[in-house]
Amino acid sequence: MKRYLLTIILIAIICSAATAQSELMNGYIIKNDGSYTYGQVRYIDKGYTAKECLFRWFDISREYTFMPGDIEAFGFAHGMRFKTVATREGKIFMACLTDGDLDLLYDGSRLYLDGMGLAMVPLGNDAGSVNFEGNMLSYNGFRDLIDKLPDPENKFTPPADISLRPEKMSEVIASYNQSRGFETSTFAMNNPSGVYEEMKNLGAYMSNYGILAGMIASRYYSIESQSTGSEFIPEMDFFEMTPMIGLWYNRPLTRRSDLFSLQGEIMAFRTNVYIYDETVTYTGTTRSDIYLSYTGIKVPLFLKVSFTAGTFKPFINIGGFGMINLGAKCSREGEIESTDHVVRPFTNTSLLLNKSIFGTLAGAGIKKELNPRQSISVEFRADFGTGIYDNKSIKQQTLNFSIVAGIDFR
Repeated sequence: MKRYLLTIILIAIICSAATAQSELMNGYIIKNDGSYTYGQVRYIDKGYTAKECLFRWFDISREYTFMPGDIEAFGFAHGMRFKTVATREGKIFMACLTDGDLDLLYDGSRLYLDGMGLAMVPLGNDAGSVNFEGNMLSYNGFRDLIDKLPDPENKFTPPADISLRPEKMSEVIASYNQSRGFETSTFAMNNPSGVYEEMKNLGAYMSNYGILAGMIASRYYSIESQSTGSEFIPEMDFFEMTPMIGLWYNRPLTRRSDLFSLQGEIMAFRTNVYIYDETVTYTGTTRSDIYLSYTGIKVPLFLKVSFTAGTFKPFINIGGFGMINLGAKCSREGEIESTDHVVRPFTNTSLLLNKSIFGTLAGAGIKKELNPRQSISVEFRADFGTGIYDNKSIKQQTLNFSIVAGIDFR
């Protein structure tokens, strides 16, 4: 039953992450006839090319997917614009830095001129020739190409410090369009992070996820309820340090605030423990050691309470956990020395390890926001669980202290 419960928890966390709501913000699409339709467009965090555009009119309306060529372009309010372009690999959406009679496009590594008879001419230091408004134009590098742009009224003068920096070139091409009397627009190279709160209100970023790593200090407390000679259980009077790694998923309980949230984790670690002890009675001395090993798959699930304090946010959490012990092995050797100094060695194979452990946990930590959408955190955590040995005659429990560091990949 316990194993089934752990399986259900794992499936629920994975399904929740897989079905997280799409991130959309205010934007628009431009149809092939040049008309605009305003609504919400799936947010693009980074990158300058896109294979599709996800659009909807408002928060609860149906979502539509447009491929390059289905629409002329799409963009974000106060953010980037992406236009349909034809490349050797096929049509894609590419970031448009300047829109006008002559467009400036950027794929993240190279700038292109498009329009006025040009078709995706790359800007660089190489020489070439292009068909510009029906006339062949030869050039030697991007500076020469800009100098030779048609300027019938002699109103355009390229700046002396012209360079291949996208921001600078965007200003140059915008100035050229204006000199020819055409309306021009320039767009950001990145969508601003300030839209985070707006997107959150629309339902985006309700969930986040990341990876975690740290150290677990474990102690397995046990004592026999009745002394039975060779079944003497060595006392573990130290903490075993074990590295661990895992994944986490967090879901705020309300849309307006992440003050209260529910967090689930999946941790994995491998432990090997050696315990030795001896006891003296009126019948003699019993010496015994235990070697135990297992791979632990731990699934904490807890309520997280955050306190807002600038970019540093302290938090506490409380909840429970379940753990499956895979490949659990336990070996026990010892000897009994009588009062006459007669030593009898023994091997005990009756002591087994539990296949699962359950318990409660609590912790506290601090989160540092790197930007409105990413953060790192450090946490100290303690948990108490059921015993490690599969033996009801032993009074036992597990005690773990953990230092956990996590990074947000939302």
